[in-house]
Amino acid sequence: MTLRKLKTARREPSAFSPERSKIRSLLRKASRGNALSFVLATASYSNLVSEYLYVAGITSHSRRMFEVQRVLSDCWRYLPYTRRVSDFERFLQVRLERYPLERECSFAGEHLPLNELTHEERFLLVARIFGGWSHKSLRLALRLSKRELSEALMSLKCKLVGFRLDTLKASELAQVLRVSELLEGELTDKQARHTEKELRECYHAHQFKADWLSYRCELADLRLSMCMTEADQNELSERISQLIRQQPMEKPGFTDSVINQFSFVRVPTP
Repeated sequence: MTLRKLKTARREPSAFSPERSKIRSLLRKASRGNALSFVLATASYSNLVSEYLYVAGITSHSRRMFEVQRVLSDCWRYLPYTRRVSDFERFLQVRLERYPLERECSFAGEHLPLNELTHEERFLLVARIFGGWSHKSLRLALRLSKRELSEALMSLKCKLVGFRLDTLKASELAQVLRVSELLEGELTDKQARHTEKELRECYHAHQFKADWLSYRCELADLRLSMCMTEADQNELSERISQLIRQQPMEKPGFTDSVINQFSFVRVPTP
């Protein structure tokens, strides 16, 4: 991976990007009961929910579309509890964590490790690796520190490619972590150059990088099986629009409302 590519990778969508500003505006309108604004705001999240459910073993298209409707209708129901886009994403993550998992099928072959993912790992896979969420958005959604997120992403990559961390020395583990951060675009130019130089003499870290980059291609092929088509998106938007118009919103109490203005800690239970 070249330095130029690393610089490009670091340009993640910020909290002030035009896309997030648009979503923020739509969610504010939606919280006042505007169903159309909610449908428009959540269009970018419907694929994430669909992909999460697919990785969780819900591969039936019809069932998955039904469950996406349920998840997003709950997001509408409790939308008044949220004030920021990060609040909405936090609630979405919690809603998926509480999803009653009943697998329809299991993955095999190179995708066998997908069966063993925890909720957090599954969410990181679809939000970061598939969806390209920024590290800041992930930290807010999962309530992780920078260090915890870096380690979680490294662990996820290792699990997916079958790379064993428990056999490594502390120094070798640190090298693998730096390579993972390099692949995430989280290192400075100086750190990236130093890590690339280290790779020439670090067999384990070099093997980890090669294994992950190879498996990324396999994941890209798998994702084609779970992405919704434009027709699916249009049908889903229509169904959600009809569903939420009949779904009353739950409004927070005064104390919950005040506390959530500062930090979204009063998360309602769907």
